[in-house]
Formats: sequence, structure tokens, C-alpha cells
Amino acid sequence: MSVDPSQVSDSSLPPVPSPVSTRQPVKVTPREYRRAVRLQARKVRRVVRHIEPWSALKISLVFYLCLWVIVMLAGVMLWSIAVGSGTVDDTESFIEELFALEQFKFNAGQIFRGLAVGGLVLVVAGTFFNVLLCVLFNLISDLTGGMRVTVIEEETARQRPRVRPPRFRWPVWAARK
Repeated sequence: MSVDPSQVSDSSLPPVPSPVSTRQPVKVTPREYRRAVRLQARKVRRVVRHIEPWSALKISLVFYLCLWVIVMLAGVMLWSIAVGSGTVDDTESFIEELFALEQFKFNAGQIFRGLAVGGLVLVVAGTFFNVLLCVLFNLISDLTGGMRVTVIEEETARQRPRVRPPRFRWPVWAARK
């Protein structure tokens, strides 16, 4: 025999809300909704007082190496386009006629080796220069107290109104056992 929980009447137990009753939705004006959902931003002042030279070395080295690879690939592509279009041959014949030479040829292998070695020297020099500037910044920062930077911090996600899960209540007939 099953007992209907709505039929049980015991004065010592609190009344059980009927499952049919629901909460009324809260009325929100469009302006209040936009204000609640709008992304927030605030101005923040920061002070940069120290830059790690090791970090500057790593970032500079990777940056300049990427730049060197890009320049070398662009040079190879432009050279192959110039050879394919006949521009290199025309330039060689123009230089032969201009300086009255018997033969003039560009040595592509030697040109690119020189550019590669020169580029690697520039990578090392640029990295060293950036680390030197980092150390110089740290020394000046110790004297002046750092560099003040104003940053705007923005939220990256929209806020959603929180929906609470329904609260679980044990049925009255289960609490009596």
C-alpha cells in the first residue's frame, strides 16, 4: 500500500511545497539586462621595474632567427623568379656591356652563403644589443623607479545570469522511515 505524500498530515513536520508551484520569473528591463551582460573594462596602472635579461635573450633570438629565415626564403623565391623571367641574364649582359667585360656571371651559391652568414651575424648582434638594452633599462629603472604603463583590462567573456539548480528535498514519506 503506497502513501500519497500530499495526504500525510503531521503537525510536527513542516509543510511540503507542492511540485506544481514554481517560482515567478523576475521582470528585468532591457536597460538592466544590458548593464548586467555588458563587458566590463577598467583602467589599471602598472609599473615595469625589471626585465629579465634571460627572457629578453630568448625572445630576441627566436624573433631574429624567424626574421632571418623569412628573409632567406624570400630571397630564394625572388631569385628563382628572376632567373625564370630572364632578369638575371639581362642584368649580367647589361653589366658586361656597361663595363666592357668579356664575361660576367652572378654566382648564386656564393651570394646566398654570404647573405646567410651575414644574416646570422646580424641575428647574434641584434640579440646581444637587445640584452644590453634590457640590462641598461634595469639599471635606469633602479634609479627612476620604473616605467608606468596604463593598461585597460577587459573581460573576455560575457556574463550570463546564474541559474541555480533546483534544491533537492527528500519526500516526507521517505523521511519517516
